Amino acid sequence: MTVLFTGGAYQGKAALAKRLYPALPLETNLQDRVREELENGRDPMALKARLLGKAVTCDETGCGVVPVDPAMEGWREAVGRLCCALAAEADAVVRVTAGVPQWIKGEAP
Repeated sequence: MTVLFTGGAYQGKAALAKRLYPALPLETNLQDRVREELENGRDPMALKARLLGKAVTCDETGCGVVPVDPAMEGWREAVGRLCCALAAEADAVVRVTAGVPQWIKGEAP
């Protein structure tokens, strides 16, 4: 099973993932992994295969002011693309706001 938790920073995504899906390995802060891949000249989309079968948290990066720095814009787009690809294969996608889950795809366990 693959579950993607998304939402703003510090909204309780990891705590919720641990509580709802304790048997799944947890991968937190996907946006940081994407940054590391880009900084090392690797394609962040290659991460998708490694994320399947896990509960994955990712801060939303597409809401708010569009970055002026092209590198930051590229990072933001790469995070979005990877989340879209992961969501397409995930069993559930959950948006978390103030610790409250909203199922975008799938159902609550």
